[in-house]
Amino acid sequence: MTDSRAENSRSTGSRLLRKRAVAALTAACAVVTICGGGVASAAARSVTIKPSADTTYSQVPQDGDGSARTTLATCPQSCEGNSAGEREAVVGFTVAGLPAGATDVRARLELYSWNAFAATTTTAYEAAGGASAAGTWATRPELGAALDSASAVTKGYNAWDVSSAVTGNGAVTFAVRQSTRTTRTYWASADNSNAAIRPRLIVTYTTGGTVTPTPRPTVTPTPKPTATSTNPPGWRLVWSDEFNGTAIDAKKWNTRDSSVDYDLACITSRPANQFVRDGLLIMRVIKEDRTCAGTTRHYSTGYLDTMRGKASFTYGRFEIRAKSPNGPANSKGLWPAFWMRPDDGGNGEIDVTELPGGPQYYRASTAAIFRDYTPTKNDFRHTFPSGYPGDGFHTYATEWEPGVIRWYVDGREIWRREGNTPAWLKDTLGGDLNYKRTFNLRLNFQVGGWLGAPDASTTFPADFQVDYVRVWQR
Repeated sequence: MTDSRAENSRSTGSRLLRKRAVAALTAACAVVTICGGGVASAAARSVTIKPSADTTYSQVPQDGDGSARTTLATCPQSCEGNSAGEREAVVGFTVAGLPAGATDVRARLELYSWNAFAATTTTAYEAAGGASAAGTWATRPELGAALDSASAVTKGYNAWDVSSAVTGNGAVTFAVRQSTRTTRTYWASADNSNAAIRPRLIVTYTTGGTVTPTPRPTVTPTPKPTATSTNPPGWRLVWSDEFNGTAIDAKKWNTRDSSVDYDLACITSRPANQFVRDGLLIMRVIKEDRTCAGTTRHYSTGYLDTMRGKASFTYGRFEIRAKSPNGPANSKGLWPAFWMRPDDGGNGEIDVTELPGGPQYYRASTAAIFRDYTPTKNDFRHTFPSGYPGDGFHTYATEWEPGVIRWYVDGREIWRREGNTPAWLKDTLGGDLNYKRTFNLRLNFQVGGWLGAPDASTTFPADFQVDYVRVWQR
């Protein structure tokens, strides 16, 4: 696997790199919309929540009637040279009506614009602090993580995926910021006379009932082994990420917004596509239209690497414990992987595991070495003797030592390459039989490729769940 040419791309149709608004519910679901809360009898439900308060922070008279607050405004700090500076549309909601045990909770923030503006980027953030009784914020709310971005403002409702900020009932605040166009955008506020265009938060979830929607893979916390209890004999732990925090560790991983021609998805740095929850890294593919590389693609995905000095290694045991989303009838075109590329930017790749989906591939883990992407490669597809990579968490490891590389699944060696077999191995790994090049780590979740594009049976969103990534050395 590899990323764009600036980050070591490979050619079209060769080797493969591995979610604007989320699709509300699949056609198979029964959907009930409830304004302000309540329940429904179907298993799949949607709650439309009205704002508890909203305001334009740093509002000035030009932004509308400050007393009526019929509009919200966004504008960058350089907005038309106005000394009042940046404007943020701040909206608060109180989520209510979610029953205990609700699963598959998803949320999208929607604001209404009267006009369309191309090349106007807006980003929704989770914000700290609530409104006073008058419905205003005395100080600018502290912004948390960026949740979702859009590259244009459309006429009508605009939506941002804010699922990672809505985990249950309670108060939540969002701030929308604008960039790339220094003219104000006006949005309908909670006080607008037309109730049909006021801000709204749409929360969907599933619970018990008679309707069974097409399932989204859900995160199931799994007891996590400690590094000390799993050190392989003779190895010492030198680097790891257990994903025990609340966000991806930027000291360990890079994210990016990019695209490659052999992946059908736009790669994004959004928390919607990769986030940490319940001790797991979730890499999520969403079926949605996004623009990247000048074209509209119908999927979005995430990507992580340790390039640019984050972490690189010559030799070691490289291990991941993960659960694939891929089953026999729901995963055509899905392809998560853990792999390595050389720091020098040249040819070469070690794939610890590739976990392609679809009825032909879902039971196997692929181990591989690449010389280049014409492709010159050597690989081995290990079919699980029982079960498959999506039936739970499994460990995948590669031991790279002078003159030999070994691959393991669940602690059992499945394949090895040694000496100069294949003939190009020494050149790929380091110029002699000692294999001395330095490689960095990559995690990604590709859509499409030689195994085919998704079809109507493929379930979205799809989650690749990673318990840990660990590196040992002798």
